[in-house]
Amino acid sequence: MKRLLQFGFLLLLCCHSANAADMDLRIQLPDVELLLPPVSPPQLQKEGMPLLEENETVDQYFGYIGRGEYEEALAFLREREPTSLEMIESGDPVGWLKQRAVVGGIMPTTRGSQISAFLLYLIGHAYFTLENYQAAETAFLAALAPIPDYIRVHESLGLLYMRTERYGEALRHLSRAAGLGLHTAQLFGALGYLNYQNGNFWGAANAFQEAMMMEPDNEQYKRGLLHALSMTYQHQSALTLVDSMLREQPDDAELWLYRGHAALQAGERKVALSSLETAIRLGEDQASGFQVCATLHMELGSIARAVDLLKSGFAGGVDFLFIDQAMGWLEYEEEWTLLEELVHSVRKGWNSLDPLERSKVLMREADISLHKGDKSSARDTLEKAIELDPSNAYALISLADIHRNNRNYNRAELLYQRASAYDLYRENALISLAQLSLDQEDFERALQILRDVQREFPHRTDLNRNIESLENLVLIID
Repeated sequence: MKRLLQFGFLLLLCCHSANAADMDLRIQLPDVELLLPPVSPPQLQKEGMPLLEENETVDQYFGYIGRGEYEEALAFLREREPTSLEMIESGDPVGWLKQRAVVGGIMPTTRGSQISAFLLYLIGHAYFTLENYQAAETAFLAALAPIPDYIRVHESLGLLYMRTERYGEALRHLSRAAGLGLHTAQLFGALGYLNYQNGNFWGAANAFQEAMMMEPDNEQYKRGLLHALSMTYQHQSALTLVDSMLREQPDDAELWLYRGHAALQAGERKVALSSLETAIRLGEDQASGFQVCATLHMELGSIARAVDLLKSGFAGGVDFLFIDQAMGWLEYEEEWTLLEELVHSVRKGWNSLDPLERSKVLMREADISLHKGDKSSARDTLEKAIELDPSNAYALISLADIHRNNRNYNRAELLYQRASAYDLYRENALISLAQLSLDQEDFERALQILRDVQREFPHRTDLNRNIESLENLVLIID
């Protein structure tokens, strides 16, 4: 009677298995790499004019910069405006230069100490070109004192702040230039880049679209827009754009990666897979691309190809956590030959693994040995895994199962107890302890353990029948 009841007593373990759909399906896109816009040539604007007595100086200055002789231009100005250049190069700490700056043009009265905003703009342009950004900034800010809406100065300051990575200030000045009426592809391209740097991807998309309306063939604006569309979840628009770009650059691996990302987010998994395969064939070696491609192959049934990708990807930097998830999935699907292949490949990079990772690899090796019926080898391997990582609860339970099957009950119980200390495996460990008590015909203890499990894990309503059967058995025995 006892044997029949014990034989029919089924305790269901909960399985924490990997699923292909749970694996990482995020493709890391390349950073947007835009060339910084060039400095605009100095232009005479309606809002900026030289003073009447500055006309000769300005004419000669333009002669120098027309020949690209910026050092000579500043040397010439140093003879004409020594005090102004001295203030500019000192940073104008007291603000005297701003007090001297005037609108320009024909003024009723002028003093020798005055300087036009336009000439300050020209001086700042020379310093900017020579990459003396501090002096350029001082000259530009002084030029804004009498003319706060000086469009070209706002543009130049914005470009200067871009170069010095002061993106917030750059965005403020370039937005002001756009608001004042400056509409150039360069300006909107810069605004796109700045919005991207500040995480405003919708603003970046709008700015790059404006830039492309003026320069539709500019490759940088296209790539900036492509990235912004990807980041704002406009995946169908991104697919349309990248397909048009691929017609001109079919061998660009990065574009195929973008196509894979957009297709994946749009739910077109087969398109994503073919795009990622093309990117990899063309030399794309980003780990996230390998991971997503391998996962899609698993989902679509091309498991051997997935394992090939993982073997190559592990050598190229694919995260071990992902490899471990894949090994768990292969085991769950009982793809033992492919699992052994992958484990063997990971073994080649043994020195790159930390002790916890090595413990997980040994755990998979033990599972392979158990599948082959080699319990002795599995036991030895699991002991090594636990030695490397005493908290490897999966290995603790697996080793306990071997000892239980060998009727080494004391050793099995100790291992199950240790495993029960880890939340993820506690439920399994306690159920195994109950089964161990059944094996030893300690029905009262098994009943108590199952009651504890049900209190701690109320979702285990499937244990009700087991508990009821044990309660009846205990009553009969008593």
